[in-house]
Amino acid sequence: MRKKIAFALLLLVFIAACSLPKKDSEVVAQVDKEKLTLAELKANFTEEEWQKMTPDQKKEYVQQWINLVLLAKEAEKQGLVKEPAVKNRMKYAQQKVLANSLIASRLAAQEVSEEEMFNYYRIHQADFAVPNVNYKVQRIFVTDQNMLARVRQELQNGMRFEDAAKVFSQETLGQNGGYAGIVTPDGPDSILWQALSKVNMYEVITIPKDNGFYLMRAYETVQGTGPSGFESQKDIIRQRILDERKRQVYDELLQELKSKSNIYLTI
Repeated sequence: MRKKIAFALLLLVFIAACSLPKKDSEVVAQVDKEKLTLAELKANFTEEEWQKMTPDQKKEYVQQWINLVLLAKEAEKQGLVKEPAVKNRMKYAQQKVLANSLIASRLAAQEVSEEEMFNYYRIHQADFAVPNVNYKVQRIFVTDQNMLARVRQELQNGMRFEDAAKVFSQETLGQNGGYAGIVTPDGPDSILWQALSKVNMYEVITIPKDNGFYLMRAYETVQGTGPSGFESQKDIIRQRILDERKRQVYDELLQELKSKSNIYLTI
């Protein structure tokens, strides 16, 4: 009985250990004596990028690391690392990593506020335009329920919408067949657009107004563009702001460093 209890306890300890989060020092891949720790893997991404990555994406990056190590080790065996051109490219790559790290350290403490993102969205709203469908519409305006029911009955009996508008509409547009222009999703009549988008073309809907009712239908679609919602663009806006800051930090750093260095050009 004691052996069974001891075994059960060991099993519980093993299960608990497997469920613990991986430590950054843990080795996630190894090629011969070359090791890749979790910390080294995560260092290739920002914290936000790491959190968004799926397990399959992380595995894919580890596989890329394995492939790179295998190729690099073979290049070393063949003595390619001693070639001047290879040395120069390695030196340039190292300098590029160091330069990017310096810029990243300057940006690390900067936060992009919700207000800053929204202001950017308002100024650059045209950049976030997306395709949409607009509607050419006709309408008939009446002021009471009895007239509304009568017009509906006439339309059901086969009366043309244009004719019904001329006979029954109690606004000046009626004399022109009720043609009321184009309704867009981001215009002053966006509520009408939402209602029309839920029904079929030529289907008549009733829209209550303060002093009466509209009988309205869409008779043609028009392709257009309009701004997308702020919420759906937040990640893109945040990245744009960070990219602009990165360019600013880059320019300021260069200006600062050039003022303190002796630079000589031959070409």
